[in-house]
Amino acid sequence: MIAAPSIALEAPWRQRAAGFAYWLQARATAVGMAALLAFAGPLTFFTGAWSVMAPAQGEALATLALWWTLYGMTSWAALLATGYAFEVLARPAGRFGRAALWLLAASLAAAAPSVLTGARAAFLLEQGLVHSVGTMHLHGFTVSLVMALLYFAHLRRSREHQRAAARLAAAQAAQRNARRRIVEARLQAMQARVDPQILFEMLDALRRVYERDTAQAEQFLDELIAFLRAALPRLRTASSSLLREVELARAFVHLHARAGAHGLELAADLASDVLHARFPPGVLLPLLDNTVAAGTTPCRMSACREGAACRIILVLGAAPSEGSDNRVRSLLSELYGAAASLAIVSGADASRIVVEAPYELA
Repeated sequence: MIAAPSIALEAPWRQRAAGFAYWLQARATAVGMAALLAFAGPLTFFTGAWSVMAPAQGEALATLALWWTLYGMTSWAALLATGYAFEVLARPAGRFGRAALWLLAASLAAAAPSVLTGARAAFLLEQGLVHSVGTMHLHGFTVSLVMALLYFAHLRRSREHQRAAARLAAAQAAQRNARRRIVEARLQAMQARVDPQILFEMLDALRRVYERDTAQAEQFLDELIAFLRAALPRLRTASSSLLREVELARAFVHLHARAGAHGLELAADLASDVLHARFPPGVLLPLLDNTVAAGTTPCRMSACREGAACRIILVLGAAPSEGSDNRVRSLLSELYGAAASLAIVSGADASRIVVEAPYELA
C-alpha cells in the first residue's frame, strides 16, 4: 500500500537520469568544452592571486587551490546541467523563447558557482586578495557568464552541425535506396526476359528427349517442374536468398543433364548462417552456362560468411562465357558498388570462381 507511490515517484527521476547520461555520451565534445571553460576562470584567478600572495605560505596556497578547484568543478557541473535542461526545454519553444531560455540558463550557470562557493569570501578578504564581497561576486559572475555564453553558443553550433549531418545521411540513404530500387526494377525486367527464354529452350529439349527416350523424358519433365517451382517466384520479386538461388541452379544443372544425357550434378556445401542471406538473382545461372552446356566436371560450390561479406566459391569444369562474365560483373556493381566482387581463375582442369557480396538477411 505504501510502496506503490514511492515507485511511481522514483520512475520519472530514473528516466531523467537515464536521459542525462545518454545526453552526456552523445555530447562528448560539449562535456570537454564545458570543462575547458569552467576551469579557465578559476585558473586565471588562482595564478593572479598566487603572484600577489606573500611567499612561503604553503597552507594558504593549498586552501586557495582547493577553493578555486571547487569553483571550477561547480561551474562545470552547472554548465552540463543547464545545457541539458536548456536543450530539453527549448525543443518546443519558438525563436524568442529559445533566446530567453539561453540567457536564463547561462545566467544560472554563471551564478551557481559563486553562490555555492560564497564561503571563500572570508579567506580571500583575509589574504587581501579582494576588497569587498560584492566586487568578488560581480567579477566572478561576469567572467562565468561570458564562459557560459560561449558554452551555449558551442552547444547551438554543435546541434546545428548534427542536424545537418543527419539530413545529409538521410539524403544519402534515400539516394542509395532509390538507386537500388532502379537496379532491382532492371533486374526484374531482365528476369522476365531471361526465364521465359530458358523455359522455351527446355521445352524444345523436352521434345527432343521424348523423341529419343520416353522414360528419360518423364524424368526430364520432373526436373523441369522442380526448376519452374524454383524459378517462378523470382518473376514476382527482385530479391532472393542464397538457398533459393542454389536450388534454382541445381534444378538448372539437372535439366541440362537430362537434356544432354550426361550425369552432371551440382554439389553444394552451404554454411548454415548463409542459407537465408540475401543474394541477387541472375548471378549463378550465367556462371554455370558453359559447364552445363558441355557437361564437364567438376561442378561444385561452397558458401560461407566472411565478416560482413557472403562468399560463394564455384569450381567448374569450364569458365563462364565472356558475355556471362560481363553481365554478372555489371549486375554486382550496380547493386553493391565496390562492396561486391567477382574473381575468376582458370586452371588446366577446372576454373575457380569467387563471388563476394555484402551479407544481409533476406
